[in-house]
Amino acid sequence: MSERHENKSMTGTIFRGVDLGRAIFDDVNLHKATFKNVNLGDATIRDANLSGLAVENAAIDGLTIDGIRVDELVEAELDRRDPARARLRMSDIFDPVQVKRVMERLDAVRDEFYARLQSTPAGQLNHHTGPDAWSALEHARHLLFAEDLYLNRWILRNDRPWQPIGHLPPFLEDNPAFAKVGTDPTEDLETVLAAWADLHTGMRNFVDPITSDVLRRDTSDVDYGQGTIGGVLQGMAQHDLTHIRMAEAALRPAADIDSEWE
Repeated sequence: MSERHENKSMTGTIFRGVDLGRAIFDDVNLHKATFKNVNLGDATIRDANLSGLAVENAAIDGLTIDGIRVDELVEAELDRRDPARARLRMSDIFDPVQVKRVMERLDAVRDEFYARLQSTPAGQLNHHTGPDAWSALEHARHLLFAEDLYLNRWILRNDRPWQPIGHLPPFLEDNPAFAKVGTDPTEDLETVLAAWADLHTGMRNFVDPITSDVLRRDTSDVDYGQGTIGGVLQGMAQHDLTHIRMAEAALRPAADIDSEWE
């Protein structure tokens, strides 16, 4: 049953676990409001003051402002800042040649990342830049978990035990299906890299002989919207680069990061 809230002050009200689908906000003050883990898919905003609005870590596919595709502008700018993003984008996720080329490029990015981690003092590897920020080593542990997920659950669909040194994203922490992940955390970099290399050997053994038919195999019943094995591999390349760059940022002074993005 719908409710009407009119001509009242609800300043400071907290909405948590609330379904506001198809709600209408008309002549509403949302100044300094915080939206976290919110579904705004297909929403429409008209005649609004968005000055100073910050959107971070959001899915913006199809985001349009005054008829301009903002997502395309953002993608072009991100590619300019980090050309590896474009190099890890598959023009055809069902073309074995293209897929293998991108996976080889991803290996090169990973090799550079491994070398950077191995040349960094242990204390810096475990440094947190903020209360909700991951350390570089936690990003590496998360990449280990992600490859375990992609390879063993989404692609091979086997029952190999989870890597207990992996690191879960917050939205999976209470999911019983992932209860074994992170049960044996470690701060030893070489342990993490060795476990990751073992998983990646399995991934390479799968990718090397891959065919178009295999790349088209349906994974929509288990993955998070990627749909096919080709989509899963493309998703892995994009996901890994994102976390590698975040890990690298965690190792740099804030002033260096600010100047790089100017």
